[in-house]
Amino acid sequence: MPFRGRYRALSIDLWFTSFYHGPEDPARWEAARVRVLERYLRRPDGTPFAPELLAEAARGTYARMNEQPHAAIRTDPAQVVQAVATALGATIVGPAGAAASAYSAAGLESDPPTPNPEAMELLAWCADRGIPCVLVTNSARRAATWEEHLRARGGPVFQQIVSSCDLGCGKPDPRIFLEAARRLGRPAAEILHVGDRWELDVVGAKAAGFGAALYRGLWGRYPAGLYDGAPAIPEDRSDVPVLESLTVLADEARWALRAARLPTG
Repeated sequence: MPFRGRYRALSIDLWFTSFYHGPEDPARWEAARVRVLERYLRRPDGTPFAPELLAEAARGTYARMNEQPHAAIRTDPAQVVQAVATALGATIVGPAGAAASAYSAAGLESDPPTPNPEAMELLAWCADRGIPCVLVTNSARRAATWEEHLRARGGPVFQQIVSSCDLGCGKPDPRIFLEAARRLGRPAAEILHVGDRWELDVVGAKAAGFGAALYRGLWGRYPAGLYDGAPAIPEDRSDVPVLESLTVLADEARWALRAARLPTG
């Protein structure tokens, strides 16, 4: 397996690497976001909007954003709520920032993503050995939202979570990886990134100077229509391991550990 050396930190993707969702979840999350808009947007006379009108305005907002590819995942929820409000001539009511925070978290509690047992095992293994882990995700939810959600459900605990909507850039832009390295206080070359998409995770990680591994253990979980076509892997991939399981990374030979572990028990 072509690992180029021993690493000191792990960077891991969220969707279909650490967690996955079912085919019905995106629609449920969209409905939850509309309920947030119902709560916080009002007409100038103080009356509420019909849910159907809010849903239509939200879809129109995302359509305009996505005239620039993937803009929605690079846009903070506060900007999304404001854009919908502007489209409707609405007033945002309630405490400052509350609407954006609620929009960011909408649907997570009722329809949480499913943890990948392999990822949970790997993250626990890393924690036991003092290997810092950072979650790097293209997400329309803020890092603070993910942190709160994971904390409420008992983990896993990441040293850092880097979300594209906080930074205004996402994978494969190397800046999101370099921000992860900065937060970890590690040179990029000491960090291994693993994720499920070659064009996002591998290309972006390598451009930032990270090590890279492609994980395809959850490709069978992709809901129909999530991506255009089958996942692509270049024929010449001799420098990038392709993993069927994350548990192969739970191998001390792949990591430059800070110190020997203390005996337990």
